[in-house]
Amino acid sequence: MEAVARLRHYRGSAQKVRLVADLIRMKPVGRALAMLRATPKGCAPDLKKLLESAVANAQQNGSGVDADALVVSRILVDGAGRKPLQRNAMLRSISNYKKRFARPRFMSGPQGRMWLVTRPFVHVTVHLSDDPVVRRKAGLTAEPARPVAKKKVGKVATAVAKASARPSAPKGAPKAEAKPRAPKATKSAKAPEPAGGQE
Repeated sequence: MEAVARLRHYRGSAQKVRLVADLIRMKPVGRALAMLRATPKGCAPDLKKLLESAVANAQQNGSGVDADALVVSRILVDGAGRKPLQRNAMLRSISNYKKRFARPRFMSGPQGRMWLVTRPFVHVTVHLSDDPVVRRKAGLTAEPARPVAKKKVGKVATAVAKASARPSAPKGAPKAEAKPRAPKATKSAKAPEPAGGQE
């Protein structure tokens, strides 16, 4: 079973995005998500969302696919060309101090012209698979580990459990009141002396 998710026209350089994509290629989904959480790259959170979307695509329509069995079989980063960013309508209201730190959208050209500064965009495609051949290539077992089944309780263990259990009273029956107990006499207690004055 194979699931695909695509991220189109992502703002970023293909070279920089491929650095992160190479980290998770041929890795199990759980390990790939953990690596993306710990990667301090700007595109890592977006690739993490894309990977989670691919897992959701694999599990849709009640397919019953185990997410732990999926492996990132392929991840492709293709260039989508270079495009100029949209002109910010609020650029005039920004102070000159902040304009110095804003990313330039125009570059000065000859004879007073302005050239648009183009930015790179990419398409990212993620393929997830639980095929045994792909799992072997990733260094895993061909079949995913199945959950351990609970052992059946034997006849002897059942009989011991029943014998040790206290019988419970029916729900509707009234509870018997506890009888008050007499205080126990201690051995060290002395007998009381008679009240009469004997000499």
